[in-house]
Amino acid sequence: MRSLGKATLCLFVFAGVIIRSEATRPPALVTSLDVGENWEISVLTLGDNVEGCYLDTPRGETIEFKPVDNSNDKYKLEEDTDFVKCKVTVKNINSNDAGIWTLRSVSDSGYTRSESYEVTVNTGETSTEIPSTLNSEINEESSKEASTTDDAETTGLPNETTETTIETSTVQIEDVTIINMDPGYFVTKIGESHNLKIPEYDFLNSEKCYIVTPDGKQYDVEISQIYGIEVIKDYNVACGVKVHVVSEQMIGDWTLISRGIRYSTEVVERRLPFTIILEETVNALPSEITVKQGNNIYIRLEDSTPFHDTCKLIDPFNNIRTNIEKDSRYVDTCGFIVKNASEKDSGFWHIKYGERTIYKAFVRVTVNAGDDKTDIQSHYTWTLDRPVEELMGPENTVYCRVVDANGNTVFDGFGRCNVTLNRVTVEHAGTWRMFVGLEGRVLTDEHVFEVSVREAAPKPVVSTSVVTDKPLVTLTCSVSSPHAVRSCKFRDPSGRILLANPGVGEDRYTFHGNGASLQSGVQNHECGIQITNPVIRDLGLWRCAMATDAETYYGFLTVLCPWAMQDPEVAATVESEPTLQAENEMVNGLVGETVTMSCSVQSAIRYCYFRASNGTTFSVSPGESTGAIEYAGAGFDAGDCSIRFSSLSVSDSGSWSCRVGFVNPSEAEQHASFEVSIQDTLVVEQKVEDNTLIITGRVHNDRAVEYCRFVRIDGLGFTTENLPEGYRSHSRLSEGRCEIWIPSPSVLELHPWSVAVRIRGQGIELSRQTLHSLQEPQPENENEKTIYRFPITWLMILIIGMSLIMTGILVGPKKNRTWTYARASSIRDSFRRSFSKKIIVEQSVPERNTPMSA
Repeated sequence: MRSLGKATLCLFVFAGVIIRSEATRPPALVTSLDVGENWEISVLTLGDNVEGCYLDTPRGETIEFKPVDNSNDKYKLEEDTDFVKCKVTVKNINSNDAGIWTLRSVSDSGYTRSESYEVTVNTGETSTEIPSTLNSEINEESSKEASTTDDAETTGLPNETTETTIETSTVQIEDVTIINMDPGYFVTKIGESHNLKIPEYDFLNSEKCYIVTPDGKQYDVEISQIYGIEVIKDYNVACGVKVHVVSEQMIGDWTLISRGIRYSTEVVERRLPFTIILEETVNALPSEITVKQGNNIYIRLEDSTPFHDTCKLIDPFNNIRTNIEKDSRYVDTCGFIVKNASEKDSGFWHIKYGERTIYKAFVRVTVNAGDDKTDIQSHYTWTLDRPVEELMGPENTVYCRVVDANGNTVFDGFGRCNVTLNRVTVEHAGTWRMFVGLEGRVLTDEHVFEVSVREAAPKPVVSTSVVTDKPLVTLTCSVSSPHAVRSCKFRDPSGRILLANPGVGEDRYTFHGNGASLQSGVQNHECGIQITNPVIRDLGLWRCAMATDAETYYGFLTVLCPWAMQDPEVAATVESEPTLQAENEMVNGLVGETVTMSCSVQSAIRYCYFRASNGTTFSVSPGESTGAIEYAGAGFDAGDCSIRFSSLSVSDSGSWSCRVGFVNPSEAEQHASFEVSIQDTLVVEQKVEDNTLIITGRVHNDRAVEYCRFVRIDGLGFTTENLPEGYRSHSRLSEGRCEIWIPSPSVLELHPWSVAVRIRGQGIELSRQTLHSLQEPQPENENEKTIYRFPITWLMILIIGMSLIMTGILVGPKKNRTWTYARASSIRDSFRRSFSKKIIVEQSVPERNTPMSA
């Protein structure tokens, strides 16, 4: 539940009152405050968009809190709530604060709401006080003496409250004169307290003070102890009580009665009736509703209530609606259905319920009228091969889906319809459908529209002229276009840009041209530059550019000044024929970053492509973008051949060239060469030196890093701050260098490592992997020859054996010599075969194809 403010908003309905105040200002609420008390006041603004909040003090000051907050030690602007957006606290009340206070709120539509308070300052009470202004009347039948006395008595009473004069009614009942005071109404809540006072007057001796409770019982407040009622004892108060709202039993009609004697004989009763009403604000669901005229409105509470049988729906005119239906789905939350909404139903509705305490839930309803179909365009014409970005449908669209002529969904999302095409094709022509969901609707509306596709009209050609009249050279460019030229510029042979601003001259250059003119019904635009005493840098090929709201048009001019080219050496340096040139002879880039290569020629071109160092070609055209590459120049008619790569690798480094073909097909293709150098942002390496494995990583340009991270092949990861035992770091993070040393590395540590860094100031981490440091065996050569040589032992045995054989031959018989000779020859041949050179030749195995099993 939400409270409308700490301060009680007391609403007085005066019976038999005479109003002399302005119609726009409500009667002042009378408030009694104690010295030193803080007083919070507010204006119930409901759903207003409050732009102004002002407080008028009794001293004639106006304190502004919105739009400029002038809060100080005395006044403070409090935070806004859903229904109160002008709330102020007045601190440390003193006797000078007595009088009329008015708090005003002003909405963005100029509507003003205000609350006025008549403040009295007490010495010991802190609460809200009911009005006690009394102007008694004496019966016309009274004596002249009595009338004179009454007039004196009346002069002691206040006659006006702000701009309002309050009169009371006097009734003579038997021997008692009844004076009925203006009733008061308290819209309050449990825990609040309110003061009610009937003041003392001269010539009136008060004797008794009674209070009548809502159940009709009358009590003497001096004698009886009534729960929630506290007697006010004050010299200036004849009968006064402080009512503490402690429960719902306090709700109802009360009467405070002061009985006394006037002029020692007349019994007078002054009766002050008052009513206590408990009211709380709760939430509705939803709190704001926008609905189209003719549709139904669904309103209910956010939370359920046991008092749902008492629920009533109040319309913006404060009438209880009876021509409605209860929503059977939300009985416990007081669901209502208002059918066939009309514009008259716009405003603040509220659900009211409760038996004793009254609860209110406010809902702001907006009913839209009119036919939204008038906002739908029925035909679109798009240009072939051109991109399209088109907003469609009503501006207040909540949801949209667009289907093209082939049944493909082009857009499906919340908000207004947005059709985006990279390139229009002939397949886009036909009948399209649009499904639109609007505020205040449940169903979507279907609309159809036609799309026509046409070929692009030829781009107007820029006419150029160069007039030489010593010492002046006049360069002029003109184009026919329905759009006005916003700016015009020239580029001289060295690439310098000169702006042709009307009426402006600088150095040797002055604006020249007739602006816009109408020739044969066609709008022609002209701009130019006049050069006084041209120098060598002014001679050669120029380019002009004329920018309109639709396109930019380019033209080329050849400036050859005879009197400035008399020297053959000077004439030789002047270029008079278009020549393709690379913008940079060296293009540098990093892996993962965009790289742009540009060439230009002083003539319009038909096509453009680039050739990489490995022979790969890349063709580009204006408006073309594939994600990996895109055209990056001003256009073919500007002579620009430019390409932008989203990323290149280190292997793309080398010699590149750009190549163009001219509009005149008889002219030969031209090319220009340049070098490309792509470097990795992080370069890593591992090597073994003196039985120590060294792993390094270095960031391009030696940029500082936040940390260095290493990961071994088995998954062990660490940084230079938490190295494993035996590892040493030689990293320099401020220079972007990571390095660790591992003495006597194991086979596991010789495998590839991952090195990762985070460059200081960047959110991404870079990671690279090294090559391993394992020793690999040398590969065997084909047809390798293997030679087996004699061992020394076998050589000695051979010598001794041969010696014995020779001895036997010389000293033995003939038969034995013959046998010995034969055996020696056999042994000799055997040794020759055993110890001869052996050659191993790799034999090729014939290739066999094994058939697959069935």
